[in-house]
Amino acid sequence: FATNISGVVSETNNQPLPFSSILIKGSSIGTTANVKGFFILQLKPGVYTLVCQHIGYKTIEKKVVVGVEDVQVNFILEVQRYNNAEVIVKANREDPAYEIIRKAIKKRPEYLNEIKKFQCDVYLKGQLQLRNYPKKFMGEKVDFEDGDTSKRKMLFLSETVARYSYELPNAAKVEVVSTKVSGNSNAFGFSNPQIISFYENNINVGSGLNPRGYISPISSNALNYYTYKFEGSFYENGKEISRIKVTPKRKYEPLFSGYISIIENEWRLQSIQLKIVKEQQLKFLDTLNIEQLYVPMKNTWVVKQQVIYPAGKFLGFDFFGNFVQVYDNVNIEPSFKKKFFDNTIIKFYDSSNKKSLAYWDSIRPIPLLENEVKDYKKKDSLEQARKDPKYLDSLDKVRNKVTFSKLLLTGQNFNNGKKKSSFSIDPLIRAIGILYNPAEGRVTKLGVRYDKNFEGRQRLDIGTSFRYGYERKNFNPSVDVRYRFGKKYISNINLAFGSDVFQFNNNNPISDLNNSLSSFYWQKNYMKTYMADFMKVSYNKGLGDGLSFGIGINYQNRKPMDNVIDSLKNKKFAPNFPIELMATNITNHKAFS
Repeated sequence: FATNISGVVSETNNQPLPFSSILIKGSSIGTTANVKGFFILQLKPGVYTLVCQHIGYKTIEKKVVVGVEDVQVNFILEVQRYNNAEVIVKANREDPAYEIIRKAIKKRPEYLNEIKKFQCDVYLKGQLQLRNYPKKFMGEKVDFEDGDTSKRKMLFLSETVARYSYELPNAAKVEVVSTKVSGNSNAFGFSNPQIISFYENNINVGSGLNPRGYISPISSNALNYYTYKFEGSFYENGKEISRIKVTPKRKYEPLFSGYISIIENEWRLQSIQLKIVKEQQLKFLDTLNIEQLYVPMKNTWVVKQQVIYPAGKFLGFDFFGNFVQVYDNVNIEPSFKKKFFDNTIIKFYDSSNKKSLAYWDSIRPIPLLENEVKDYKKKDSLEQARKDPKYLDSLDKVRNKVTFSKLLLTGQNFNNGKKKSSFSIDPLIRAIGILYNPAEGRVTKLGVRYDKNFEGRQRLDIGTSFRYGYERKNFNPSVDVRYRFGKKYISNINLAFGSDVFQFNNNNPISDLNNSLSSFYWQKNYMKTYMADFMKVSYNKGLGDGLSFGIGINYQNRKPMDNVIDSLKNKKFAPNFPIELMATNITNHKAFS
């Protein structure tokens, strides 16, 4: 019986303010506007005060009487005016920002561990879009198979609702209630919230972007890395808040630039607007913007929302996006049951990725944009169309087309979408005798494989390999069969038999191609080998909690392989056995392990 409260948040010039925060005063309950400033909030009948905030703009409060009919409430926010009339920075005098930063640095350890534990609901939405992309990539035509030839298109769109629980020092648990990925009904999407705490000395924004992390503007040694400028102050809810510009002292160091707002006398963060650029050791992206908005709760402040804006160009693909996290129903004094925190880090409830459209329309705090609605409809329809036998046949016909480059260089695949099976042949370049070593001479090696997917996680793989050494005249065929199954935890059964050439180190650390080059051009045969008829059976089973169980039987009838080519280009080859470990080659023997 909730009533919809909706509206638009905009500037005085009617430009929308994306991701503005709308809260019920005195609580952490609220919503967030979308990119076009539109918001919707469901409330039971009563009288409420709505607080609308956006970083860099004056906060507005509006009283709303909620009955049984929907209510429209619009907010027009003015740009925040900063009072710095009384602050005069004279020559050779320190900017007043430095004193504020020193006090914030001194309070940083206290605020880092201020909240001992908490629990909240998190709504996560992530999207990546393309602005441009090349017509061809690695010689192949770039085709998204969606019938859309425009350069602007949605690459990725995902939503998740989860319960996030945390307790010092590092106990965390995520329980995913619902999750959705556009065009992939079996996926689980962007599901693990990451609250970036700028009270940490070192900020991790993703190990792939920079494994070292970035130095916080209020870290213990931040004064060695940043310069600060006082931009002015403003008052909000009776508290004075100072806005400070942050600039890296040097390029090519892992540092932020932008603005932070600090509450006077408390010296805690009120909001963050920071950016990382490529020259600050950012990998894969050109820019990464981070915005955070904090709200008061009891005697502390908590993050209400966090938005990350990535953008970049990679191999001709020009992309941008946003990843927003909205925290609701925050409880900083939760009562966790005994052993609530266990080995489970993230848990997906049954059917969490099978929720209906009606459910999502009722639960999401940020209204979808028009292009997001279209993307869901188009990609979900395409997913269903791609299951049609006629489509699968036409797709197989395109993908299975034999080309010279595939057949020779990369290998050829033949897929059967209806039967969920495929047949593949190794690159024929391996079969024309380009491989070489002194124990066999020129070598032909070719493999073919058949794969079949069944219901659930069941899968059957059958591979055959044929190897022939021209100078030794050895022919070595082998077969490898693997069956995967299991509902909750994956199990594998593997059977292999035949004849093959093995490295003394059965982990096969040296590739045939690398050894061929070193043997032929520099007469260095690093790969020491023997021949064996073999049979191998193994079984592996997942047990959960990071544990697995495996058992295997391996039988080999081993034979030595002395060099059949003693020298090349007047250079003598070393013996074909590890001379560091043995004085002579092995003799014929059998081994069972």
